[in-house]
Formats: sequence, structure tokens, C-alpha cells
Amino acid sequence: MPNIPAEAVTHEAKSKSYRMLIDGALVDAGDGARLESINPATGEVWATFPAATAEDVDRAVRAAHRAMTEGPWAKLTATQRGKLIRRLA
Repeated sequence: MPNIPAEAVTHEAKSKSYRMLIDGALVDAGDGARLESINPATGEVWATFPAATAEDVDRAVRAAHRAMTEGPWAKLTATQRGKLIRRLA
């Protein structure tokens, strides 16, 4: 299984700044655009995340397809994959 970097979330002041995980790497949107998530109870920004472009989505789908057809995940049976997903949950 691929290693997921531990720095998936960074803290900035009171809000969290998330990145996308594409092809095993944490990345920002191709054009650098970000979206804010507002806490409805306080009206404050609690997190920001990349506003994925169409190219970002295409790259993520291609990476996911490769992982399912060429990577270690492809060698597992559906039952084995299901057990791993349940453990993750």
C-alpha cells in the first residue's frame, strides 16, 4: 500500500488548511485557487481547501485508475480490499 504523508493537514491560526492527495503526493490546485468552509455557528472560516481544476480532477482519476490496475491494490481480491476498507473505517 502507498504511504500517505503525515503532513496532510497544516494548522494556520484557528483554521485548517487541507491539500489534495493525488498520486501519492499532497498538492494544491493547479491554479492555486482555494475555497473556504465557514462554521455556521460562528461565521468564521474553520478550514480552507484547494478548488480543484478540471485538470486536477483528470489527474486524480488517472492516478486512481493506475492504482487500481497496476499498483498493489490491484493484486488484492475484492474480499481483501473490503477487509482493509472496514479496518480503515
